Amino acid sequence: MSKKVAGIILAAGSSSRFGAIKQLLPWKRSNLVNTVIETATLASLDPIIVVLGSNADEIRASMNKSQAQIVINPDWETGQSSSLKAGLKAIKTEVCGAVFLLADQPHLSVNLVAAVAEEGICTEKVVTPIINDRRANPVFFPASCFYLFMGLDGDVGGRQIVSECPHTTISWLDEWMAKDVDTPENYEELSEHFWKERDFPLSFRSE
Repeated sequence: MSKKVAGIILAAGSSSRFGAIKQLLPWKRSNLVNTVIETATLASLDPIIVVLGSNADEIRASMNKSQAQIVINPDWETGQSSSLKAGLKAIKTEVCGAVFLLADQPHLSVNLVAAVAEEGICTEKVVTPIINDRRANPVFFPASCFYLFMGLDGDVGGRQIVSECPHTTISWLDEWMAKDVDTPENYEELSEHFWKERDFPLSFRSE
């Protein structure tokens, strides 16, 4: 990509519904958060910013040495909007936009992330993938729309401002890309589909 697109990885949540620190769950040879960083790197996102909040010390200690920038969101308990704003404020270089990724979607393909970023560069619009007729992640926002995030409050995401920006969609045929790790059952299902030769036992199987 000739223009820079930032990658902002949202990893500040407490995983209270899951019952364990999701960001640290094993995935491939590492864990969820490291895998998403690797995907962002391979998709040529730059800079890559990881927003931490709950369990920040444990997650940071697990992270591989990389060029990813860590930002601590002290207001993570107020909801996702505070992490979105923290990530955007941490961008110190000129970018044409940012792709927002979730730490509980380690299975997103490099091709999908790169396609969303490239469409954003070409159109200068918000770009959302459509999978099974539903909006999915990751989402690209052009730099011209960053200021709108500063008006968000509480547990809301970028979807709240999409209508205020030029926006478009891309169709994606792989329905697995629309899933995330909300529950232990989700984690088991995704692990079995994407990583059939695991070196670890699944320790979060449902009873």
